Amino acid sequence: MAGFESGIAERLCAIVEKQGPGERVWRIELDGVTYWVKRPEAHSLWWRLRKGDPARALERERKGLHAMRRLGLPVADLVHEGPDYLVTRDAGIPMSEVVRSTTIPDEERCRALLCAATALHRIHEAGLAHGRPNLKDILWDGADVTFIDLEMFGVVRNLRRAQILDLLMFGLSCFAVGGRAAPDIDRALLHYRKLDLGNIWSGAIRWLRRVRPIERATRPIQRSAKPMRDLRAFSALVEHMLDDEKRAAEGR
Repeated sequence: MAGFESGIAERLCAIVEKQGPGERVWRIELDGVTYWVKRPEAHSLWWRLRKGDPARALERERKGLHAMRRLGLPVADLVHEGPDYLVTRDAGIPMSEVVRSTTIPDEERCRALLCAATALHRIHEAGLAHGRPNLKDILWDGADVTFIDLEMFGVVRNLRRAQILDLLMFGLSCFAVGGRAAPDIDRALLHYRKLDLGNIWSGAIRWLRRVRPIERATRPIQRSAKPMRDLRAFSALVEHMLDDEKRAAEGR
């Protein structure tokens, strides 16, 4: 097996080097297996000032993949790497597609969201934070989820705050792409609450209570002809998580 993996790595290396600098993310098919190559983003100076150094972002992702893999956490399998690129094994379709899909059964969508909430909790329980757990950065293969895009890994001054932001971003992303799946999203969020022993959920609830006046102030904008998707998702996040907390507390 080690020789096989080594051989695959050598062939992947040859393909990547032959391709040369190009797209930031691109696909390789090799022996019936799909791999993804990721290079640093090519930014103008203005974008670099706004988004930071793309080479450093790639290094953060490299470190994050190694660190989480060592802990047995559900992140992409890094099968090969070079100084300026990473190659990971394909791990399914983005959760954003799962939640939006009209063909995936409701039961599977619910199961996928529960798996995503469980996996996020595992990362937090291990004393880490993802940094940006959008649904597009969580993959579903029909049985398990895998986290990708760890470019914000390690950018943490306060771990608990980073974990709270993880949970809020996960919920916000859920409502942004899948408002019609609100009952399944509620189940996933409450599942995280049930698992949480680190007071991450309670910290998120306190934050939402503080910003509720801001959410209420945005409601007239949301009733406009073309409401902003993120504002509607923010409003849904505040409403649903606070209602979820109220129902859960009353049910104790």
